[in-house]
Amino acid sequence: MMSIQTSHVPDVSVIIAAYNAMPYLTKSVTSALEQSIGHDRLEIIAVNDGSTDATGAELDRLAAGHPGTLKVIHQENSGGPARPRNRALDIARGRFVFILDADDYLGPEALERMVAVADANGTDVVLGKTIGVGGRKSPTMYKKNEENTDVFSSRAYWTLNPMKLYRRELLEKHRIRFGYELRVCEDQPFVMLAYLRASGISVVADYDCVYWSYRDDGGNITRTIQDLPSRVEVLQHMLPLVASEVPAGPRRDLLIHRHLEIDLPWILRRIAHVEERAEQEKVLADLRPLFDAYYTEALAAGLPAMLRLQCHLIQHGMLDELLTVRRFNEVPSADRVFDVTVEDGRAYAHYPYFRDDAVAIPDSVYDYTAQLSIRQDVGPLSLDEESAVLRVEGSVRLHRVPQEQQATLIVRERDGAAEHRVALDSTDRLCLPLRSAADGRPLATGTWDVFIGLSTGGHTQEARLGGQAEASGTVSVRHELCDGTQLRPVRAYFTQHGNLSIKVSAPVSRLRRDLEPDKASWSPADPSRVLLSGTLRGLGQGERLLVRLTNAVGSRQEFTIAVDPQTGRFEQAVPLTAPGDWRVQWLLDVPGATPRRATRAVSVPEDLGVTQWRRRLLQFWYAKPLPAGKTKTLTLRVGRKSLVKGLLRK
Repeated sequence: MMSIQTSHVPDVSVIIAAYNAMPYLTKSVTSALEQSIGHDRLEIIAVNDGSTDATGAELDRLAAGHPGTLKVIHQENSGGPARPRNRALDIARGRFVFILDADDYLGPEALERMVAVADANGTDVVLGKTIGVGGRKSPTMYKKNEENTDVFSSRAYWTLNPMKLYRRELLEKHRIRFGYELRVCEDQPFVMLAYLRASGISVVADYDCVYWSYRDDGGNITRTIQDLPSRVEVLQHMLPLVASEVPAGPRRDLLIHRHLEIDLPWILRRIAHVEERAEQEKVLADLRPLFDAYYTEALAAGLPAMLRLQCHLIQHGMLDELLTVRRFNEVPSADRVFDVTVEDGRAYAHYPYFRDDAVAIPDSVYDYTAQLSIRQDVGPLSLDEESAVLRVEGSVRLHRVPQEQQATLIVRERDGAAEHRVALDSTDRLCLPLRSAADGRPLATGTWDVFIGLSTGGHTQEARLGGQAEASGTVSVRHELCDGTQLRPVRAYFTQHGNLSIKVSAPVSRLRRDLEPDKASWSPADPSRVLLSGTLRGLGQGERLLVRLTNAVGSRQEFTIAVDPQTGRFEQAVPLTAPGDWRVQWLLDVPGATPRRATRAVSVPEDLGVTQWRRRLLQFWYAKPLPAGKTKTLTLRVGRKSLVKGLLRK
């Protein structure tokens, strides 16, 4: 992307707090220096926080090569990134500020793209897509670009890492700085306040903006801190802060949900491994007031059942039960066995203490309805050509639910609102009758996505049928469905995501597809007849092939053609009995079809001449083809000649 010239005030100040960051620091700073936004729109402020390795020397070396762009500050070690970041913020001049960790780096066009989005939409915070490097995981909520959103209508709050673009006016107006109260996650209050005070948030999801590195020495600060009390302090600080900024209700619950889903599990995973029971009891004692103050029924209902159960045990100080649940939860998910009961439309997980009268935990704590899923073991496709029934090998079940289940195949029009349902006899016999899938009729032209619906205990769950990677390689099934006088080309296939879809192409006349006529000629045995022959495939019981002759005033003559049921061959001489211009057409008659009859023109042979015959002693008849018109339909002019009149005329 091209650099744009601007005033001496830089567009972006990149802030890097560095402590013992070698050798990662070089790539981090270089990625900022090489931004496509250009040096005239950029300043970089790097603060060496008392490093004991070569960090300080490397910063000085880089600054010497870019004296107008890179500014280096050396200070005594402060114990964390908050103070060096704040010091850089105090002297930053850019319209925007980007916080970059010293072991991470930027995509070449990251800053230019993010500034452009902020300027175009007037937003104060921009999230750029992050990519994990070397095995480090990064947030996955960057699904699509967002021009202007907020934390209540997006997943932005699920990433509280500070590596984002901030409008500096926002930070100065509200005096937003990194706090010193927390030993870990000190960036959470900073980012949260920026989110809530911002005029809007933009997301750049179509470009890899920030690369998160996995340090070989394990030096990422989030990986080196293993202090359980410090993690409890994060919740003790953040939940009251959220409450002070957002009134009680669904919006507050949404933000607290994030902390319970992301921060609390870190604590729960380690509490069982604390050696001293007194320390375990203290953790619960520190957490309980938070649950008493901020844990609502609505918030609990939105949590996964396992996390909801642990929150209930924390809130009620049930340490022994919590430790039992933790041991159950630490079993690998593939080996964790439990049933799910469905009653009155709700599903309940049989986690420890479910309906244990001695513990008396409400069923609502075990509500698993939102997590209930359909387990599919779907394999190849096959088609019974005679019955036109599509079969999907495999079975489907509501996962972990042992109850009897009723299954339904659902076909939904991809670009429309039509939907059809086909009840199944069993969850392991997945059959779709193509002739009657649409309420007794074939599916209409278009693409249809196939879903499976399973019902039990008053609850119905639906999902796309398929959904397995190995299914996507299965060969598709093609079929020409006979629908009365028409053929409907049908293709059943698995999409690139492994889901079953059916494409029904536009109907084709059976006469055009299955009739292969020979060239029309005059019968050698009777010159008053036109000889028609050929082959017709797939003529069903009760169906007839006819020839229709129609004249200018609408009079019709129809003749049934005898077709060999084994070979499909036919040969028949059709009589010409009345004078006039007669158009000749094939006719397929299918009782009960809509339309019942379909026509096809008999083609004009190039070498069909004139034929003559005598009917009475002195009366001669003739027939000849008329020139082919636009429809290229054979039209025969039939007339008669009187021998007496001919002689008198002479």
